[in-house]
Amino acid sequence: MKVSQPAGLLICAGMLVLTMLSCASRYRLDLFLVKGEDHTRVKIEKTEYLLGAVLGDPFSEDKVIRGDGNCLVVVTGSRGKNLESRPEDVVTFDRFDRYRIFFRLPAAVRPDTLPLKDNSFVQLMGRYELSSEDKMYFPVEGQLVIDSLAGHHLFGTLRGSFENRQKESVTFQGQFKAKVAK
Repeated sequence: MKVSQPAGLLICAGMLVLTMLSCASRYRLDLFLVKGEDHTRVKIEKTEYLLGAVLGDPFSEDKVIRGDGNCLVVVTGSRGKNLESRPEDVVTFDRFDRYRIFFRLPAAVRPDTLPLKDNSFVQLMGRYELSSEDKMYFPVEGQLVIDSLAGHHLFGTLRGSFENRQKESVTFQGQFKAKVAK
């Protein structure tokens, strides 16, 4: 079977587009927040890499203090479920969930797998109706994988569950990129 030149070019262009799309989706960095049955894609709003720092007391104002390691703080944001409203309300409000995830990293950062226990915690931002103790989540299980370091960026995979004192849990799953200073 002979294929005409325009049809052959169309087939090649289609294959090239499919190849580019498959490569782009493979390296797409998506981080998800899992709460119960809800899976919500979160946006990485900010990352902060702190040299010569360790995790401090999660309940103090200084959550990161000077020390012999490095710390990474990742701020995530996502649109939450609608806030409860009455049927007679004309306007409803979305809740915006913002979390700060604190990680302690070794002094020499390199590709590695780090357990979350004793090396991380999560703080829920805002939500002023909750006490500060109820907004702190501590690791139950999981790990941070530093996949690679390229230039001034750390590429990581986070899989971990965190609980607050009320046993409410949040789980983060997926990949992210953070700017780090060398």
